[in-house]
Amino acid sequence: MYAERSRRRLMIAYAILAIPMIVVGAVWALDAQNSSPIDWVPESFPPRAEYDSFCEQFGRGDVVVMSWPGCSVDEPRIDQLTSALRATPGVYDPHGGSLLSGVASGREALTLLTTPLGGSVYTGDAGPALDRAQAIRRLQGSLIGPDGQTTLVTATLTGRGLEQRERVVELLRQAATDACGVPDDQLRVAGPVVEAMAIDAASQASLNYFAGPSSLVVFLLCWASLRSLRAAVVVFGLAGFCQAATMALVYYGGDSLTALLIVLPPLVQVLAVAGGVHLTNYYFDMQESLGDGDESHAARHAFHMGWAPCVLSAATTAIGMASLTASELAPIRAFGAYAAAGVLLTAAVMLGLLPAFYALWPPRRAAGRGYFGRSPAPGTFWPQWSDAIGYHSGALTVVGLALLVLGVVSASWVKTSVRIDTLFARDSQVMQDYAWIEQNVAPLLPIEVRVSLDRGSPMPDQQKLALLASIAEQTAADGRLGSAFSAADVLPDLGALQPDPNVDPHAAVAKLIAEARPRLEALGLLAVDPQQEHWRLTVRGSAIGDVNYAALVEAVRNGVATAMIAHASGDPASPASGLHAEVTGIMPLVQAIQTQLLDDLLKSFAGALIVIAIVMTLVQAGILSGLLAMIPNVFPIAVYFGWLGLRGAPIDIGVVMTASIALGIAIDDTLHFLTFFGRGLTRHGSRGAAVRFALSHCGPAMVQTTLSCGLGLLVFALSDFLPTARFAVSMAALLMLALLADLVLLPALLLSPLGVVASVGYERREPDDQAHV
Repeated sequence: MYAERSRRRLMIAYAILAIPMIVVGAVWALDAQNSSPIDWVPESFPPRAEYDSFCEQFGRGDVVVMSWPGCSVDEPRIDQLTSALRATPGVYDPHGGSLLSGVASGREALTLLTTPLGGSVYTGDAGPALDRAQAIRRLQGSLIGPDGQTTLVTATLTGRGLEQRERVVELLRQAATDACGVPDDQLRVAGPVVEAMAIDAASQASLNYFAGPSSLVVFLLCWASLRSLRAAVVVFGLAGFCQAATMALVYYGGDSLTALLIVLPPLVQVLAVAGGVHLTNYYFDMQESLGDGDESHAARHAFHMGWAPCVLSAATTAIGMASLTASELAPIRAFGAYAAAGVLLTAAVMLGLLPAFYALWPPRRAAGRGYFGRSPAPGTFWPQWSDAIGYHSGALTVVGLALLVLGVVSASWVKTSVRIDTLFARDSQVMQDYAWIEQNVAPLLPIEVRVSLDRGSPMPDQQKLALLASIAEQTAADGRLGSAFSAADVLPDLGALQPDPNVDPHAAVAKLIAEARPRLEALGLLAVDPQQEHWRLTVRGSAIGDVNYAALVEAVRNGVATAMIAHASGDPASPASGLHAEVTGIMPLVQAIQTQLLDDLLKSFAGALIVIAIVMTLVQAGILSGLLAMIPNVFPIAVYFGWLGLRGAPIDIGVVMTASIALGIAIDDTLHFLTFFGRGLTRHGSRGAAVRFALSHCGPAMVQTTLSCGLGLLVFALSDFLPTARFAVSMAALLMLALLADLVLLPALLLSPLGVVASVGYERREPDDQAHV
């Protein structure tokens, strides 16, 4: 006995010695460096690779867009702002290297378009140029608003600038105030850089503001459930240890708490508390059964009773979370890996340290009426509940299975989205800025068309411009797309120009386009490398409107294909060498990520379902009994995601993760219930008595753990970062549905004719020494 107490003291001492290293790692993990949804996929992801290639030729897409009331093409101070941003040392890194790679404005573009080209081969001294009205019309929908006046300023960040994006955006805001006298509260900023910053701030605020209240709720519920302050302190303290240790794993694994990993600490906390509540209930049951005596004996028996269901539930929960590592999206993959590691760590800590603390510092459950399902006489409520379910077991089974089937069917209608309006509430500052710019200037989400051909191609420049104009005409014909902007919009109408009569008209046009090439490159409409030249056409869509990205991207692809076919059939004798076109840009990339998100949901859930089903068949010693045990665990996911499918609203990345996680967590209560069902069946010999036995011993703990987990996470529903809020709401709803399934559907299944298959493996077992508990 002395050696056993020494081992327990040694385990606690080792845990205490690890605290400094854990605290350091947890604190450093909070130094989050998040990214925009564009960076959620690896560089090898084909749409991402296409977009990166496009950015190499036409410049990075890491842009800050600024505008404000009075930001007009007639405002000369805009020129002062762009000049200051290009020349002021404040926008340069003190260690060397520019933080900005480019600055542009609609006013500057208008000036460029109305500046005459060379006029040596055309009548008139000034040469051909767009008049101001023409230029404004062509820039509307991209750099100039519907009123023909309101414009914007864009600043593109370098890689070094991205590392200091908060500082750069603050410098840009200050420069707008200094150069143009814009009050800070009137300045509207948007773009991928601003979106990523907003994700950083909102996700970090979620943890800062709600972690404390969530922990308080969890502690109070734990105390109320266990009716022992000492037990609640031990369970909650160990849960905090697991929470910090998991955060330290993130840091020592080379990561930080990104936007989605923000929900990992509270999730680990509530899972640890749930495991601790189950083990503590085992301990108190043994304590009451044994009476006054050796507390270490009660702790040892509690461990023997609880280790199998706790280990199995931790394993299945870890499997559900680890299935997320199959995702192509980096934050989901990281969440799955660290969550699985955290769950296994939690099981080890609770099974190793909780009995040790109780043996050395034994708690006592307060007398009197309990909370959340436990009464002073355990033979009251739960046997009545069991009898009621048994009386209606057939009807409950039919209703439950019908809801499951309906949920599976309607869940196939679920849609996913990673658009900005799924990340932030409409009244948030970032959404208000996006809405103002899109309403007053132009949509912010581009669909890019890149037309490429070999440098040695015989195709004349005039035909290239005609092809771009044809693509623009085809996309505009769809009706859902705005006007396109390309090199064809920079030049005046070539057919209306009057060249010098002594010059060949074709040669005159060729010379004009050649003179315009530097202008086209300056506007980012033409890029030339040693092998190829690339011509750019941009169509814009709303970043916040109710837009079907997939339909718009497909419409652009169809327009490009139609124009390319028409071009090939128009001049089959002289095809352009290496001519091809591709559709890329932020909108196609976001649309591809949305598709990948749905694929990941199906793939991770299917993988977790198969592996957990195999585990359950092994635990239940039979395929049919294992599959029967899976029904109450699939039920909450089918019903909840079926409801989401019926609603038709797209789900975001936070909700996607909950399916696999909830499947793993739901197994927890099921395993504890089936463990006691087997013991009750071995002891009493009938399914009805076994269900009463299991409900009497597991029912209170199941209610307690679900309320602790669900309500603790539900605090995060108040977060301004919608993926965190929706993750919390979805997890709480799934946990409540899982509790309903385990307290109603599972007993009904076991008491119905289907329950015979679950009983076969238990009926021939000898009573164990714990069956009386």
